[in-house]
Amino acid sequence: MQNLLAPLAPLAAALHDLGMVLYVGPMVAFTVLIAMHRRLHPMQPWDVVRTYRAWGAGLGLSMGAWVLGLLLGYYIEQGAFVWRFDSPTARWTTARFLVFLALWAWNLRVEVWSLEPLRRLDQDGVVADPASYAAATTRLVRDMALQSVLCLGYVLMASSS
Repeated sequence: MQNLLAPLAPLAAALHDLGMVLYVGPMVAFTVLIAMHRRLHPMQPWDVVRTYRAWGAGLGLSMGAWVLGLLLGYYIEQGAFVWRFDSPTARWTTARFLVFLALWAWNLRVEVWSLEPLRRLDQDGVVADPASYAAATTRLVRDMALQSVLCLGYVLMASSS
């Protein structure tokens, strides 16, 4: 099976790299923009968060391409999905996968526990309670900041392997 999939290695690498760039770039950029919205006059926090939410489908598709490329590439290279610790390279690869797993799990937190309250507070383009929205935005920025750190950590690990 591994030899049958070998021609797909360039496709797996392209999916991984494209998905990673299209996810990490906007995630870090939106984290900075939402965190700095007070300095971007006359922007309100919901202006930036609405734009971030509009890019949600792009983030989801790019995360999907990233996961598919990562798993397909690893399977083509190794022939199985195993955690290996028998060499420094194998330990580094396992560590990179663990960072990605944390990143993926934290993405669920950002979506469900941080972004969903903002969606509920912003019904039909009207923010009913700006104070609650500001508090929820603070939580979103905190969670997105950790997500961005995990993203950048993964990128650094992937680029040095």
